[in-house]
Amino acid sequence: AAASTFSAFIACGLAPLIPFLISLENAFWFSLLITGVVFFIIGSIKSRWSTASWCYSGFSTLLVGGVAAGLAYLVGMLLKHLAG
Repeated sequence: AAASTFSAFIACGLAPLIPFLISLENAFWFSLLITGVVFFIIGSIKSRWSTASWCYSGFSTLLVGGVAAGLAYLVGMLLKHLAG
């Protein structure tokens, strides 16, 4: 279980970094897209262990993850502004 959790964490955590690692133009926007797709897939898979439909679970996880990611980004921007 630990190895599965670790490998899933690595795979899902690296996904949004791929556009930056391969130096894509507009890497930020590609990263947003990839992150959204990963959140939706995780939510869809999560529905196997709940009573919610895969679509509802996917969009629910996308919404919660998107809000959390947006808040983290805003906090980072605020701290950058305060430090510099």
